[in-house]
Amino acid sequence: MQKYRCYLGLMSTSLLLFGTMWVCAGCTSGPAKEWTKFKKIAGSEQGLSHVSGLVVDDQFAYVTIGGTIADQEAGTSGLRKVALDSGTVTSLASDDTSPQSEIGGIAIDEKFVYWNAYGKILRIAKNGGKPEMVVDEHVGIAVDLVIDNENVYWANHGYYSSSNSADRLRPIYVVPKQGGKIEIFAQQDTPSALVADEKFLYWLTPNSIVKQAKLNGTPQVVYQAAVQENVDMLSQDAENLYFGFREAGKPRWSLRKVSKQGGEPQILVKTYSLKPVVADDTNIYFFDEEGSYKDALCKISKDGGEVTRLDSGYASGVIAQSPSQIYLASLDNIYSFTKH
Repeated sequence: MQKYRCYLGLMSTSLLLFGTMWVCAGCTSGPAKEWTKFKKIAGSEQGLSHVSGLVVDDQFAYVTIGGTIADQEAGTSGLRKVALDSGTVTSLASDDTSPQSEIGGIAIDEKFVYWNAYGKILRIAKNGGKPEMVVDEHVGIAVDLVIDNENVYWANHGYYSSSNSADRLRPIYVVPKQGGKIEIFAQQDTPSALVADEKFLYWLTPNSIVKQAKLNGTPQVVYQAAVQENVDMLSQDAENLYFGFREAGKPRWSLRKVSKQGGEPQILVKTYSLKPVVADDTNIYFFDEEGSYKDALCKISKDGGEVTRLDSGYASGVIAQSPSQIYLASLDNIYSFTKH
């Protein structure tokens, strides 16, 4: 996932330059409205700023926000709980636990929110309280984090790694959810984009998809691309894995799926925006470029077929879902869209 995080920084810079050019040009008509088919849940009016992480349950969204010096000075960094019906925002964590403005470091279970806060993985009860330390060792500033019923698994982003090793081998760590002994689950070439099901943990290397049984397992390659090809952005459902694939020498990414048992991948979409996707029982929801500063949210059947474009606007690359809704972040704002 390193490639996409670099893209985020470049996009932020480009947006600032674009805004300056737009004002200097004397444009008076204003920008086109975005996400007109979506419902805005909350935004800067409720104190949200630079939403970088988003997970949802039946009643609330839990978001990491801020990460900049300006956000810290304004008190708009940290962990927030957002009521999905009213948009009411509650602060769960004080600003001294502000997260890095990166994607991938937040998860929830029935009782707790887990998140990465400047090199520490913390958890806090969904109803609030005092943050509990899960682990404060071997945690980079930015991580990919996933949980199951018992453990927290994480991998440090390569350029934020807490290791000073010159090679590209990086650990995937595991620790009990309540804290305790840290163990190395696997050692791989720049692992990223962790996802988990009941029996296995899955992740990406720069050009492969790998899985390992949680109990006494060893790494198994699910899919191996050629040396000059790349994979990125991993998602899952019960049976399949969905990922971005880029051919050698090509600038654009395609969206593909492969069985968790391995085999030949299927091309679902020939080109799309390299941002996270979500899968429900029927469809895959993904972003596609619709200009330099705008993406379309699209859906396609999990079996492939015709792409349906649902709406468009600036997308931060943060997406989540419930059985009936899609949720996304656009800079400071959170939106919802009813599935059809």
